[in-house]
Amino acid sequence: MTRKQALAEGRSAKRIRGLVARGLWQVMHRGVYLTHSGPVAWQERVAAAVLAAGAGAVASEECALPLWGLSERRPPVVTVAIPASRTLRADLRGVRVRRRRRLTRAVRSGIPVTGLHQSVLDVLALPRTDDDEMVALLLRACRPGRSSPAALRAELAHHPRHPRRADLEAVLEAAELGLGSVAEWRYVRDVERAHGLPTMTPQVAVAPSGELVGTRGTTPTEGMQYLDLLDPERGVGVEIDGALFHDDRVHLDRARDRSGTVQGRVMLRAGWSDVVLRPCELAVEVALVQIRRGWTGRPRACSPGCAVAVDARLAR
Repeated sequence: MTRKQALAEGRSAKRIRGLVARGLWQVMHRGVYLTHSGPVAWQERVAAAVLAAGAGAVASEECALPLWGLSERRPPVVTVAIPASRTLRADLRGVRVRRRRRLTRAVRSGIPVTGLHQSVLDVLALPRTDDDEMVALLLRACRPGRSSPAALRAELAHHPRHPRRADLEAVLEAAELGLGSVAEWRYVRDVERAHGLPTMTPQVAVAPSGELVGTRGTTPTEGMQYLDLLDPERGVGVEIDGALFHDDRVHLDRARDRSGTVQGRVMLRAGWSDVVLRPCELAVEVALVQIRRGWTGRPRACSPGCAVAVDARLAR
């Protein structure tokens, strides 16, 4: 609560001083009080900072993500944004203040915050956010019921000088394709596209019998599972065990792969290290299987030292 709000509710200045003196209220910033004693929650720190920053202020950047349910990290320094037309006369302890020309606004958990799409793009403009964090955040934001690649593209149009604009366009394209993890995006970017391999369809739905029944978004049926990536034309698929792969699903995946073999498919299983550390070697293996299943093309080397360029098995 601000001092102005407390006075408007009928508390006198003397009453406010008394509450603070007895420890019933805590001073968060000049003229901003926490109206209870005891530990201060992270969200209360954020709410206090927004109140102290004044008219039009919102929680922003990494402090906006937990409010939107996009991160569990609670930054120790609170970041708020204010309209570019305003300035603050005094520093706020433990608060970083940004002045922004574009400032979308929403309310989450009672706290004013930048809109979902601006929050995501603001964080991805920070230099300490790496490629994998970017992909993971965008995929979380694009989950059904939360947002969509189209909505993020619309917000990106308002940020023509975004430092990672090209990367964002590429990852949003991946999200539109239905890719469901950082590992899958790495495969598409560093293995499939970098080496000119046939384009696979992501997140293909499979019935317990092994029959293909659609893609992600298909009305679920009992026992339905999903293949990470599949080339239906030649019956070649790639399953990627990413960093968050759960061992308790191994038996389900193996059963799905066996049923796929019955249907005539070939499933290649790769790990995170294969995709990230050995993408060229993985490209060779996928290409050899594709060629033996009828692909008439040939992969291309992504660099002079690429395994595709030196593997004799790929010679015409």
